[in-house]
Formats: sequence, C-alpha cells, structure tokens
Amino acid sequence: MKRMTYIVTPREEYFDPTELRFRANGVTLEAIHKVDILTDGTITVFLEVTGEVPAVRRSFDEDLPRLVDCEILDTDQTTMVQLRYHPTEFNRAILEPHRSYGVLVQYPMVFVDPAQSSLRVTVAGPSEDIQQLVAETRDLADLTVETVTEYDHTASRQVHELTTRQREVLLTAYECGYYEVPREATYADIAAELDCSASSVGQTLRRSESRLVTVTVSNQTGARTET
Repeated sequence: MKRMTYIVTPREEYFDPTELRFRANGVTLEAIHKVDILTDGTITVFLEVTGEVPAVRRSFDEDLPRLVDCEILDTDQTTMVQLRYHPTEFNRAILEPHRSYGVLVQYPMVFVDPAQSSLRVTVAGPSEDIQQLVAETRDLADLTVETVTEYDHTASRQVHELTTRQREVLLTAYECGYYEVPREATYADIAAELDCSASSVGQTLRRSESRLVTVTVSNQTGARTET
C-alpha cells in the first residue's frame, strides 16, 4: 500500500466559482477537512478559512441558486464553513475519480497557494489505483507529485490530528531550531516569523504537543492491548 502527496491546481484557478467570492471578500481558504458527493448529486464540503465572519457571510449574501445550505462555526482557533451545493461540471468531474478507485484521501487537504486554489492532497491505497487516480486528475488539472512512500497509518494519524494553523506553527518552530538540543529559538523568534504574538505561539505549541502526545500514547496503548 502506497501513500502519495501531490499538488493539484485547477487551470481556471478555482475548483468552484464560489472561491472567487471568498477572495473578493478577503477570505482565505486554508484547508478542506472533508468533501463528499451525496446520493442526490449535491456536494458537501467542510472548509477551514481565515477571515472575519462577516466577510464569510458576505460571500453568500447574493442569490446563489446552487447553494443548498451554509453553516459557519467560529472558534478561538479556526473558522470553519460547511457548504452543501449543486456542483459545476468541472467540480463534479474532479471529485469523481476518488469514487472510482480504492484510494483514501487523508484529510485535511491544504491550500498551499489560495490565490490559485493550489491544493496539497495526500492519498493512500494500492499503487495501481493511485496511478489511475493521478492520470485522470491530470486530464482535468495541473498535478505535481511531491512524495511517494509506503503507507504508515500511525504517522499519518498523528500529523492530521492537528489543525492547519497548529501544523504551521509547529513546522516554523522546528525550522527555527526550537526543538534542537540545546534550544536555538524562543517563542518570540517563532512569533517574528509568523507575525503573531509570542503568547499565541506558546499556546498553539502547547496544544499541538499535547495532542501529539495523546495520539502517540493511545496508539502504543492500543498496540499493547492487541498483543
């Protein structure tokens, strides 16, 4: 079983025209936490975004006949948007290959360049199925393969338990040398790279570390129980 990560970019610079409305209102798409085609043909998607909640709402103020439902969840950490809508022909076509092969998407899918909707996608499954998925996707959009490895479900779960923001802060801390021995960076150093406060960095890192430890320990406990 293989694990592949690739970047997919729609040639029109959006997967769905609604993304243009987000941009016009200053809302940045950060990640897709779930997307699915329902039995009635509509699509449901759970998005992580950055932007003011009123700006998110303005993106749907005008009449949108394809939109069935919209829910916004705003917390201290993230703003999430759940949409259910009737897809465009391209939007449906780009998702259909995921239903045709034995390939699992590892969420979240992260927007690496929101300005043109470039999306980093990680999938796992039989090598032949992944190759077919990539081939069909390349017929519809630009796709660049980043990595191909053997699938490790434990490592995948640990990383994907974190939010997009938590992964960003954790990666920046690592690159700054925060986890070197002896430590080469402070919260203030990391905050300077991220343009945020040192207290925010500390809070985010503590939550990330707590989550990673919890997942790691639960994995080990489960392994001992099975043996």
